[in-house]
Amino acid sequence: MMRSESEDPGLDNKAFEADANGSSNHEVTPKQEKDGFQSVGFSRSADDVFVSIPPSKEVPTKPAKPYRDEKENMYRYGWHGFKPSFLQKFNKIGVFVFCALVLCVTEGFTVNGIASAALPHLEKQFGLESSKSALITSSQDIGALAVVLFVSFIGGRYNKASWVAAGSLISAVGSLLFMVPHMATNAPLKSSSGSASVSTICNLQNSTSGSGPASSGDSGLSHYLGVFMIAQMIHGVGFTPMLSLGTAYIDENAEPAKAAVYVGMTYGAAAVGVSIGFFAGGQLTEKFYVDFDRIDQTSLDFGPRDPRWIGGWWIGFIISVVLFASASLPLFGFPRAIPGSEKHRRDLEEDVADQEKRSVLTVIKDTVGDFFKAVLKFLGNVELIFLSLGGAAEALIILGVGAFAFKYLAEMYDMPFDQAGYLLGGLILFSAFGMVLGGILIRGFHLEGLGMARLNVGLCVLSSVLGFAVLAKCPNVRLAGMEIPYPGESSVGTNIATCQGSCDCSRQAFNPVCGADDIVYYSPCHAGCINQNSLGPLATYGNCSCVEHSMNSTTNDVISTAVKGRCDIDCNNLYVLAPLLFLMLLSVLTTTTPVSMATLRCVDPQLKPFALGFQWMLMRLLGSIPGPVLIGFVLDSSCEIWSPPSSDGTRFCMLYNKDRMSIGVFAWWIVVNIIAGFCFLIASIANARKRKSIDLGS
Repeated sequence: MMRSESEDPGLDNKAFEADANGSSNHEVTPKQEKDGFQSVGFSRSADDVFVSIPPSKEVPTKPAKPYRDEKENMYRYGWHGFKPSFLQKFNKIGVFVFCALVLCVTEGFTVNGIASAALPHLEKQFGLESSKSALITSSQDIGALAVVLFVSFIGGRYNKASWVAAGSLISAVGSLLFMVPHMATNAPLKSSSGSASVSTICNLQNSTSGSGPASSGDSGLSHYLGVFMIAQMIHGVGFTPMLSLGTAYIDENAEPAKAAVYVGMTYGAAAVGVSIGFFAGGQLTEKFYVDFDRIDQTSLDFGPRDPRWIGGWWIGFIISVVLFASASLPLFGFPRAIPGSEKHRRDLEEDVADQEKRSVLTVIKDTVGDFFKAVLKFLGNVELIFLSLGGAAEALIILGVGAFAFKYLAEMYDMPFDQAGYLLGGLILFSAFGMVLGGILIRGFHLEGLGMARLNVGLCVLSSVLGFAVLAKCPNVRLAGMEIPYPGESSVGTNIATCQGSCDCSRQAFNPVCGADDIVYYSPCHAGCINQNSLGPLATYGNCSCVEHSMNSTTNDVISTAVKGRCDIDCNNLYVLAPLLFLMLLSVLTTTTPVSMATLRCVDPQLKPFALGFQWMLMRLLGSIPGPVLIGFVLDSSCEIWSPPSSDGTRFCMLYNKDRMSIGVFAWWIVVNIIAGFCFLIASIANARKRKSIDLGS
């Protein structure tokens, strides 16, 4: 049979068909016009000739774009229709991991770095107790908790990289909002008592010298707590895609042997960001007063060691806005699957084809149904549940320590903010290696789920033993009337003493001075001082009768003096805590990667992103959110002196009892580590039983 066909691939030249009985007696049957052509058939013999006659009117046709090019375009790097060839050199999992590392560093720098360094200063400026300021840290996880299931389940069905990029932009908005309270308010500024001339101290009965920003005369700024919480919630929403979808994207597109290391690197990058944030936060709050952009900082008569000092907590968030916005651009360019991940690529194409066949209502119905089926399946997975509970306990430790480590070092060891930033930044920088170390141990020892759980049990035991280092505390401040009796008195519990003479100090606010007798007095008035000999951050006071009584000398300006601030302490226990604290943090952070990787190994492949989101939900609900609040309560319970309440009843702690602080933090550390180790032990038992049942079944 001979055919003459048009070059148009859409042309159909078949003009007739045999009847149902297979008869060869064909009739001429013109076929309906199709695509501008009419088919005419002539039946003469077995060697029929079919001729297609185009109509007289020519119809222009546009060449169809090859289907293969459309399909391949799904896997090219670029933005929307802009996917040129020169950009494809960036279409690699290594480049994605690098971009993810930048995002993780920025998140750690912002949320747990400069934000944690800002807490002591926010407490002063806005009159917050530690249990309330802890809500600022916890709010990040509250925001993440609100969206983690939605993001991990729905986002897992679309381009995960684009979701991560969108989250980075959202985080930029959160950083911008965190600065709004500074833009809207000025820090209440109190001047020191006295003037350029010599002044009489004990006659200033109504003075509020050194009362700090939250004294009884302030209007109250605690309502800005809600702004900080919302900003942190936005940070949590923005970083959630990276935690769940970003990890799954790496696991799907990287070689199995490298996936654990890459995931560990992203977690480690977040910790490195925290370290950089502590470095920067310590420097910024030590060197810059909060309103340095509005007033001449050199005109202040007090310095960083004064209770009235509020550091420039908001400056670092300018850097955060720029970094978050910059990180989102390259992340938006990655496709749903990177070339080379052939297995995931086939699954993706099948998933896309399946979704195109179903209606929108069917997709929604199936999605909701699959969601609840997956949740029920997770709740019945003992290994997953206890891995998540163990991870929650570890998160409680990490977030609790991170939130108030700055404050703990400053109060316990009287460290300046910049030195505390150096120490914490260095400790976290080196202990962040634990996150990478977890991945290295998994790869080096070829650990499966059982081995990962057992590894974490051992790490929890080690961390508990190292926790005894917290008891290496410094002695309490030798405060007259509270820690030790006033000179000439035999009891404590009162700030009134006979050595104060006729001075009425009952309305003096806490403005500590260090006497020449190495005793700290509540204020110059409480030390019995009569004269102020100099002004500024290093103000000195003379003719202090209580100091004279303590030293058994005659009252004169040379001996019976006091200096603004607390007395220096002779305590070297920080050299004991610092190296052990490094090992404590290293052991805790090393558990992070094994928890995530063991989770990915104990669920069905198609549920991996959702499993990570489910786990992060539990870790936030039971760990990250209550962690800072619990530590805040521990610190508040050890407070000795509170600031005078503001008009809205808020206050902040001005002096802590170091004994109670040390014991409280130690008890919290030990209990939480024991709970974490028990949960990982149950997870290992569940994994062993599952392996045994599989072996018996085979």
